[in-house]
Amino acid sequence: MTLEEKREKTVQKLEALRNIASIPKIIFEVSQVIKSDPGNSYKLSGVISKDQGLTTKVLSIANSPMYGLPRKVSSLEFAIMLMGTEELHQMVTAISLSDSFKFRSTDKFNYMDYWKHSMLVGTAAKDIARRLGHGDLSGEAFLSGMLHDIGMQIIATSFAEEFNSILSSVSSGMIFLKAERETLGLTHQEIGKYLIQKWKLPENLADAIEFHHTPSQSEKNSVLASIVHLADSMTEEFKVGQAVWDSDITFDIGIIEILGFNSAEKVVSFISEYKEIFVDSAAAIKL
Repeated sequence: MTLEEKREKTVQKLEALRNIASIPKIIFEVSQVIKSDPGNSYKLSGVISKDQGLTTKVLSIANSPMYGLPRKVSSLEFAIMLMGTEELHQMVTAISLSDSFKFRSTDKFNYMDYWKHSMLVGTAAKDIARRLGHGDLSGEAFLSGMLHDIGMQIIATSFAEEFNSILSSVSSGMIFLKAERETLGLTHQEIGKYLIQKWKLPENLADAIEFHHTPSQSEKNSVLASIVHLADSMTEEFKVGQAVWDSDITFDIGIIEILGFNSAEKVVSFISEYKEIFVDSAAAIKL
């Protein structure tokens, strides 16, 4: 079977997945409250608190040292007051879409590890955007970071046989992304882009996810893709919340110029400043 035939087969299977294009109802409910009664944190917290899992994750992210709230929060209402409705909406969107494909952990794909990795990359990307003078991209950086590996989740849970073949190829020495393409005709980056487009989310998110391993190849959103790439690389550099599919990740040196670091030494120095907060943030995650 050619790569193109494998790709077509994978797309057909994606199209057949149940509710793949469905946006979780809670996202619409939160949007409606924000539009109809902006500033009503009590009403907004009431809508979210109906989902205990979502509530726990919102508070977990809000209390992450990397997320940057000025103080710890113990209630949704207080969290909303500190972060504002726009940030809350982004957080609910990211969490709900990440959880839209329910799955149980297996010995080859652990839910907690996936969640920890996604949260660390999302919160780090948000902070990196702010620190590098791209505060206007911090919301998109958080969303892109949280969802950057959504395609990996789909492969592991909906393409179990193919996932086993990918792992087998990797154990034999093949690079993970090449193993994905050889098996499925697509990589987890491209599957992630497919999902973002199905959900009709902004194209810059789709672009950042498609190029989060090769951001210098992005023609329109290289800054956003580079921010996510840098945050993703940090998990592997620090061995904190790292993902098995990133173990052979290649650092795209093109981001040195894209993000305005001017030299590799400045990138190394910038990365080193994050080690302690990565460790603290990973330890603070509770589900």
